[in-house]
Amino acid sequence: MPNPFVERASLMFLRSFSSFTYLKYLGATLALVALASPVSRADETQGLVVPFKEVSVSSPVLQDNIKDIEVEEGDRVNQGDVLAHLLNDREQLEVARCQNLIKRAEFEYKGMKTLADEKLATQDSELEKETDLQAAKIQYQLALVALEEKTVKSPLSGIVVKRYKEPGESVDRMEKLFDIVNIDSVYIQFYLEPGVIDKLAVKDRISVRFPAFHGGTQVFQAAVSFIDPRVDAASGLYRVKLLLDNPNHDIRAGMRGEADFSKPISGTAAAAQ
Repeated sequence: MPNPFVERASLMFLRSFSSFTYLKYLGATLALVALASPVSRADETQGLVVPFKEVSVSSPVLQDNIKDIEVEEGDRVNQGDVLAHLLNDREQLEVARCQNLIKRAEFEYKGMKTLADEKLATQDSELEKETDLQAAKIQYQLALVALEEKTVKSPLSGIVVKRYKEPGESVDRMEKLFDIVNIDSVYIQFYLEPGVIDKLAVKDRISVRFPAFHGGTQVFQAAVSFIDPRVDAASGLYRVKLLLDNPNHDIRAGMRGEADFSKPISGTAAAAQ
């Protein structure tokens, strides 16, 4: 006859063994997930990468039409490169007209000067022709300025990341034509507690990782470039910017950065290394 006590003991053992086995495999699974996931360090603060320089290029003149565009999104440009031309036929004709005015004024001035030197004309007549020549040169310079305003140039070296218009479209003064960014260096911007700020100084070196770049395994050394003297009223935090050289453009604007502010290297010590 089955013994009820033995049966209950056997059932309790099997349940205990099953629970132990479940917890064992659950622990192993969690360990594998932890190994597969990026390591997060408790002493690191998250920040955001922003471009070293960023500008929006707009039309310098009142409403006009775009004649042609010289660049596409993604193109690298140098400071002073031509990005676009606005309609400039009228301005080109005005420049040519002013050049002819200068030629005529020079001819008349030289002729009058010769006559004045030979006492065949008065000094006032010579002065009048000289004034006409100077006025013609000023008109020419003004025409060149007007023509130059119809040429849109890049104010900095960088990458064209946005093009807002196409040839033939109308554009008004201060209306955006292009967005250009320079990421040869980048800023990583953080918001820090007052206790952390007290330990920092401009030019200190800070270790930074970027999870989106090689899984955050590579550590970079960035320099503290700016500590905001103002505290954010809503959060009670201070804004801090780190500057990082980025010659290969490996680090992109918008990436998340993780920095360890617990062990800053002073700017003096970093310069000595």
